[in-house]
Amino acid sequence: MNKILRTEQRTEHKTMNRAFTIKATTSNRLVCGAIFIVTCTLFLLSKVSQISDSRYSMLVSQSLLDRGSVDLDHYVIPGIYPLQPAGLGGRGYQLELVNRHLYYYFPIGSSLLSLPYVAVLQRVGISAVNPDGTYNPKRENRIQLTLAAILMASLACLIFLTARFVLPMRWSIVTAFGCALGTQMWSTASRALWSDTWGIALLGLVVYILLEQETRGQRTRPALLASLLAWGYFVRPTNSLPILGVTGYLFFIHRSLFVRYVLTGAAWMAGFITYSLYHFGQILPNYYLADRLTFESFWTTLPANLISPSRGLFVFVPVLLFVANLLIRYRGDLESPRLVALALGIIAAHIIVVSGFPRWWGGHSYGPRLTTGLVPWFALLGIIALRARLTWQQRNSSELMSRRARRENTLGGALLLLSVAIHMNGALNMRTLSWNIRPVNVDVKPARVWDWSDPQFLAR
Repeated sequence: MNKILRTEQRTEHKTMNRAFTIKATTSNRLVCGAIFIVTCTLFLLSKVSQISDSRYSMLVSQSLLDRGSVDLDHYVIPGIYPLQPAGLGGRGYQLELVNRHLYYYFPIGSSLLSLPYVAVLQRVGISAVNPDGTYNPKRENRIQLTLAAILMASLACLIFLTARFVLPMRWSIVTAFGCALGTQMWSTASRALWSDTWGIALLGLVVYILLEQETRGQRTRPALLASLLAWGYFVRPTNSLPILGVTGYLFFIHRSLFVRYVLTGAAWMAGFITYSLYHFGQILPNYYLADRLTFESFWTTLPANLISPSRGLFVFVPVLLFVANLLIRYRGDLESPRLVALALGIIAAHIIVVSGFPRWWGGHSYGPRLTTGLVPWFALLGIIALRARLTWQQRNSSELMSRRARRENTLGGALLLLSVAIHMNGALNMRTLSWNIRPVNVDVKPARVWDWSDPQFLAR
């Protein structure tokens, strides 16, 4: 009789667990849908657009659909090509002539990944090319801005789902909205189809897979992981740094998966090299070459990228100071210290590398654009830090500890709201974009980024 009762209890317990799992999954889906709608709407309604480096990337997608080629020889770009085939500077800096063919200078990855979206819009009459073969910049802007909004809203959902591995619903929602609205996701990545727009969407999936493995014991999918990282590199070469970091992580932590991971990555890289040799006659396209790194003024540019009033990471995303505080204060309760080390290593390497670019201020952009690619790693650190804080609180429930928690919530909330306000201004206030050329072009006088009397986030 007792055996029958125990069996019934186990069956009832399993049924309850299954019902809870279904309920949690349903709740996650509903919240995820709400996050997508809210963030995508905000991104689409934001006034500022930053179509600069990404200009002509959707023209490349259209060329692939029309002719199966990445060159732009068959299109007329008024004022640039074919009227000025020997001088593509100024307005045409995004283009280059190689072996008498016109190519998009910046990474090809975004154009390839955007093909399905461009094809769908073409079916409804929206294309970067007019019927007479001339380039249509207004329609390209429309394609880029809508796709960027969709990608960043999707990333916000992905961050929420990643947080749900270790955080309660409330903190997962805060993390998702905090990343979407309080980082470069709003003020940069959603304002054009920058190479980082696709880049952080792909890296968001990488972070999801890594945390799932650490917390749920889900077997890492090495081929998928390698493919995501490879395409991250194809859309932006600085994403070679996450490749190095994750490769080392797998080698030391999950060595049984290493061979499949390396073989998949090598296959993608072989295909990319073949593409480059065919079109450009060299192993890598010009934009990917390391000789663009000079480190001539490294000790000046490094602090500028961190704390200057118009390009400083901690100035524009002050909530990162709160995340750093949590990581240090609750370091003994970190549940995924290996991922923390991985994220911190990638962040440090990225900041060092971007400080080596001659145009370290990122041209005509808003705030720390060149660290946009770090947002998924910031999200990972925030998720792990919040989990450590909650773990510590569960062990220390006294009134003294409650007061401490309230103080931390107040500080973190204030820094997050400040971050959101800064990036909202960059997305809604056109003066923040014109700051780059008034009163002096920042490309001519990059020292302007240190001027506290005229910080970009307070442009008026």
